[in-house]
Amino acid sequence: MPPRKSPTVRQKRLGAELRKLREAEGLTFEAAAAVLECGKAKISRIETGVNGIRPVDLRVLLKAYGVQDEALTEALLGMAREGRTKGWWNRYGDVLSDGFTDLAEMESKAVALHSWETTLVPGLLQTADYMRVLFRRGRLDVADEELEHHVAGRMHRQLALDRDNAPQLWAVIYEPVLQAKFGGPSVMRDQLLHLARMAQRDHITIQVLPYTTESHRGVNGSFTIVNTPPPGMDVVRADTIATSLYIEEDAQVRAYRQVFDQLRAAALGPTPSLELIRSSAERL
Repeated sequence: MPPRKSPTVRQKRLGAELRKLREAEGLTFEAAAAVLECGKAKISRIETGVNGIRPVDLRVLLKAYGVQDEALTEALLGMAREGRTKGWWNRYGDVLSDGFTDLAEMESKAVALHSWETTLVPGLLQTADYMRVLFRRGRLDVADEELEHHVAGRMHRQLALDRDNAPQLWAVIYEPVLQAKFGGPSVMRDQLLHLARMAQRDHITIQVLPYTTESHRGVNGSFTIVNTPPPGMDVVRADTIATSLYIEEDAQVRAYRQVFDQLRAAALGPTPSLELIRSSAERL
């Protein structure tokens, strides 16, 4: 596989934080470049996520930027170090898109995930058979080996929910998702029963927004808010027809949080949601 040329979400987020710290200190590109004894183009590439930064250089910059918050310092250093290591998702780079591997990487570090889904069961809660149906849509000629490699990558992603410090997952699902017939009654029944089992885990909350709800703020599509330490470094993944967008601007992230809070307030509580999921499975 050729080397990845596009910056990862982690690199862009680290660069964005460095830009904010530099500007808060009132330093120009030239001043920051002088600190590292490099050209200002290098600072620009770091801040846009095109290039990573060595931890030793990052410490120098943070000192010049007047950063004294140890938690912030360690978080940024961790992001810089991760740029020099490989995660499990690299093994599936031939079948998983950059956007998907970005999401898997963020989920591996997340402390909380808030997901709104209008069409499909959230990826972290999908069964393998459900995934196979989704992947085969419009791709009837796909080889079985490629299909299983793709499914294996997505199943590996779900291990984020099994680790010792697993993130808190809060999913709000639009009721029509439960009524879909992806793969036929058997596949869908197993998927809903799996969803019901996952909803009983202590760190997973699932709510269903009834289709009878007169109006809601989630009409523009599905999204996931990934909460990562320290606070203020959250990222939103918003789905579109063509791709997935990653939103990092603080004001926009806050807007998505407000939408999610309104959606879960309008949805059924966890217990009635679980009852609806189970009854939907029984009707299949």
